[in-house]
Amino acid sequence: MHATDSPSRRTTRRIASRRGSLLLTALLFSAIIAISLGSFLRLANQSTQLSYRTFYAGAAMNAAETGLEHAMWSINKRLGGNSTVWSDNGWNTLGTGAVRRTFTLPRLSGGATAQVKVYISSGNLVGTSPFVLSRSIITPRRGAPIERWVKISLSKRSRFSTGLVAKDLISFSGNNAMVDSYDSRLGAYTPSPSTTNRFARGSAGSASVQADTFNLGNADIWGFAVVGTSDTSGLNVGSQGTVGPFGTPQGTVVSDHVMTDFTANFEDVAQPAAYTGVGSYTIASISGATTLPRLTDLLPAADGKYYYNIGSISLGGNASNILTIANNVVIRMTGAGTNITIGGNASIRVNAPSGLIRPKVEIFTAGNVSIAGNGVANANKPADFMLWGTRPQSDATAQTISISGNGVLSSVVYAPNGAISLNGGGTNGNVFGSIIGKNISVVGGSAFHYDEALSALDSGEPLGMDSWKEYITYADRNANASYMNF
Repeated sequence: MHATDSPSRRTTRRIASRRGSLLLTALLFSAIIAISLGSFLRLANQSTQLSYRTFYAGAAMNAAETGLEHAMWSINKRLGGNSTVWSDNGWNTLGTGAVRRTFTLPRLSGGATAQVKVYISSGNLVGTSPFVLSRSIITPRRGAPIERWVKISLSKRSRFSTGLVAKDLISFSGNNAMVDSYDSRLGAYTPSPSTTNRFARGSAGSASVQADTFNLGNADIWGFAVVGTSDTSGLNVGSQGTVGPFGTPQGTVVSDHVMTDFTANFEDVAQPAAYTGVGSYTIASISGATTLPRLTDLLPAADGKYYYNIGSISLGGNASNILTIANNVVIRMTGAGTNITIGGNASIRVNAPSGLIRPKVEIFTAGNVSIAGNGVANANKPADFMLWGTRPQSDATAQTISISGNGVLSSVVYAPNGAISLNGGGTNGNVFGSIIGKNISVVGGSAFHYDEALSALDSGEPLGMDSWKEYITYADRNANASYMNF
């Protein structure tokens, strides 16, 4: 016979059972909290690691771009004539002519180390369009290294990718002034109604950020007007002025043919030192009919050019007074004041190519220039007559260059500190080529035809970037790994 439980004993058992349930519940909740805290801490740690790696990935791209900047600086120093730039700055030259260098950057936050490997495909840069490959490697204190690979392709830039460019003011006067384009590689310019070699890709502009620095007046630009202002306030158009494609109604400016925020480089061109040695000759002055090279100038320089130091060129009178360029000639003007004057019926003529000889002339002068008379004739090839204004920006007096005449004028003029006036002569004047100056004035009935072939002219400009690509995939990186094995 079992003894019956007393009420107190039954109460004690119920309390003990509840305490056990509460303890189990507390333990269960503690386990859940511990697991949650662990997961949270693990997530927080992963997030921290991810944020660090994201930060380092951005830093790696900055490091790769820094390598590219070092490469571009060295490349353009080399193009500027510094033949020791590679050895002076820690670059190693390879047997293929390529150069490479490893940069160790300062330690990053978090204790990560950074290194950049840069490869330039050509160190001599002569007649090449090199590429630069930059590989940055950032190694964190924990985790795998982070890499960014960037490749850029380079090519020479032409100063003459735009027809008429003024640093400050450009102005047109006269109702018949006009701008269009053609391509001398296709042959001679063909005026209306033929359009075989006439295009609405002419261009003129001002790089000034001031309002009303491009005064078009009533002239017509079949192509594009460019201004340095952020809006069209730099362009001032008369009631009959036209900007746009062929067929644009008179007095209309097509909005997408006006480009804003235009910038351009206007570097000074240094006056060359006196020419000496084989192929160099000195002439005090030219005042009558002359052919260069002269019969007594027997030898060119090693590059095939004839170099002349000339005090002055002053031609006037009848049409027989011609300065004829019969070979590849470079002229350094040595006189002061106005050292080139062509007037009357005189002219400068560049002969047409004959056999292996393609006559052309480059003239470097800090003096003033006045070319009138019958102007400059050179078989419609503007690049064959190049006039470089070398007066520096530091000179308080602007160089004046006046180009006008009764015949066809075909030339390239670069005078970043020059006041340039163009007048092709009467109502039928034609000027072909490209003109760059501080201020440009197009007067009378001048028709200006930009030669699109000049956009490909290599005139010693720094290299510029044609393409930029980041290599992300294994296949891309593996294909370029041979350049980076150092």
